[in-house]
Amino acid sequence: MVCVYDKDDPIHFDECLQSIFNQSLQASEVLLVQDGAINVQLKGVVEKWSDFLPVRIVVNEQNLGLGQSLNLGVPLCRYDLIARMDADDICHPSRFEKQVAFLDSHPEISVVGSWIAEFQDTLDNIVSYRKLPADPDELFSFAKRRCPLNHPTVMFRKDDVLAVGNYDPYANQQDYQLWARLLVNGYKFANIQESLLFMRISSALFKRRGGINYGKIEFAVQRDFLRIGFINRVEFVRNVSLRMFVRLMPNSLRKLFYKRLLR
Repeated sequence: MVCVYDKDDPIHFDECLQSIFNQSLQASEVLLVQDGAINVQLKGVVEKWSDFLPVRIVVNEQNLGLGQSLNLGVPLCRYDLIARMDADDICHPSRFEKQVAFLDSHPEISVVGSWIAEFQDTLDNIVSYRKLPADPDELFSFAKRRCPLNHPTVMFRKDDVLAVGNYDPYANQQDYQLWARLLVNGYKFANIQESLLFMRISSALFKRRGGINYGKIEFAVQRDFLRIGFINRVEFVRNVSLRMFVRLMPNSLRKLFYKRLLR
């Protein structure tokens, strides 16, 4: 399931769909959620790949944002296993094969993710790796401090996600909020310990993760974690204090913080 909107880069979107076409295990369907009207170039990419991929398109009449688009898209997927990625990411050729095999052999796992290889300009220029723990028990405690899954890498069981209410339309945090609801209801996660997705990064990425508005969103999500019993009051104060500190620091320092401590 891929969401696309008017400001996505057509070249990057084309590379995204190319990577889905190049999978060693082909997708049974590619659900594209078109979030509002898109430009001619993006429409051309969709038309091109509709000849090679089992593309099914869902169109939002207006731009609703990623959280709401995912909320609408999940029930419309026809198969039990759903792989997520963004419109400018590139899948490793064996991603689907490895994740399907993992979920087939681990029926107790509801969501499996992987590491991410972050690159600038070309795939040859890998600048960092976003690594996360593998063990379900470790991921439960890890999730109380940080997001336990790289959202664009996940493959999940549709019925499990729907059982806890699906995605909520939280701006920038819809995935983390969903993971907390799954964990507090006893569902388990895992991460394959290799990079199965390539993600573009730039200074703009770290800039988007700064500012008081982003901090307010995180405060609301942490407050929701407290409400559902996923974290206690001490963990709430710790998480909010650290996040506010990071959101309000200069972008150059925030970039250094992410690269040195969160990679």
